[in-house]
Amino acid sequence: MFTERDLSQLVEFRSEGMPVLSLYLNVDPTQQTTDQYKLTLRSLLKEASAEADKADIEAVERYFDFEYDWQGKGVVVFSCQDADFWRSYSLAVPVHNYAYVSHRPFIKPLTDVLDAYGRYGVILVDSEGSRMFLFNLGELEEATGTLGEEVRRTKHGGASGVAGMRGGVTATTARRGEAVVLRNLKEVAEGTEAFCERYGCRRLVVGGTEANVSQFLDILPKATHAKVVGSFTIDPDAPVGDVQARSMELIEDVAKRRETDLVQEAISGWKRGSGGVAGLADTLVALQEHRAGMLLVAAGYEASGFRCQDCRYLILSERDECPLCGGSIEPVDDLVETMTHRALEQGTEVEIVRGSEELEAAGSVGALLRY
Repeated sequence: MFTERDLSQLVEFRSEGMPVLSLYLNVDPTQQTTDQYKLTLRSLLKEASAEADKADIEAVERYFDFEYDWQGKGVVVFSCQDADFWRSYSLAVPVHNYAYVSHRPFIKPLTDVLDAYGRYGVILVDSEGSRMFLFNLGELEEATGTLGEEVRRTKHGGASGVAGMRGGVTATTARRGEAVVLRNLKEVAEGTEAFCERYGCRRLVVGGTEANVSQFLDILPKATHAKVVGSFTIDPDAPVGDVQARSMELIEDVAKRRETDLVQEAISGWKRGSGGVAGLADTLVALQEHRAGMLLVAAGYEASGFRCQDCRYLILSERDECPLCGGSIEPVDDLVETMTHRALEQGTEVEIVRGSEELEAAGSVGALLRY
């Protein structure tokens, strides 16, 4: 299971000039056969062989020949044998086929995957209790549940009727049942708050009947309610696979809407001269001045540039020396990947934006500013 801790380790690793082979392979069994994916793998390694170290190519080949079980939908491998560095991750979500050789791991596709499928909680509520799930990158990490005993006995073990009362239920009994339901939902709300704190849920999805979901959201603590990104109607006893599929669909829709809002906010700020920037030049300046609060990058966008070998200052055009320290300048094949690393090192959030014509028209990269 790939975690944010793994991402931090990849960001921190530097090979001191030795090449790092980064490989992404889509192995979704619904799209192609294992043999077809092996052909794709060989093609990717052949393309990378001109720049990659032979030992890294061989290490990847050994992994797929003898270790990888061809399960899941995506696999990511990083290898730098000269530095005794190896990382492999099998993912339950697909990735785009890619091979890249540089002095550090190529992580931009992983930030894209984390953005789309990262950790979120699902709470299924009904009048008796709840089921709680933690999903991360398409996999179930945790599951728990509770049941309100008094409601269960009222529904399944109580008397079927009282003489003279329509439907066999007195007003007092009905009110008592409503009180028990409310108490159970409050307990679920408290449990949800504890669940989020324990597992670090940044996003929540709530499922159940419309009535139960609505009542539950009304009593959910404000801080926890702020994590809720959407809700859907589902049987609380639905199979885990159904819960996962329905919630992931909702999460993806929410992510697309969020990306649209962030892009519009950044471009609006850029146009009015405050709060946002767009285009490679302005975004690079904001990032290096530590003013970028969130970096927005169009998926698949690449650009070349230059970097000072001494102070690591980034520039777009080649110069004889660094404008800051006078150090030597070296070319950077993928400046956007370098910017992504720089943002993560600074603690700046990175948002990979998919299919935004507005962002692409503004230069395919932008940022929301801290000041």
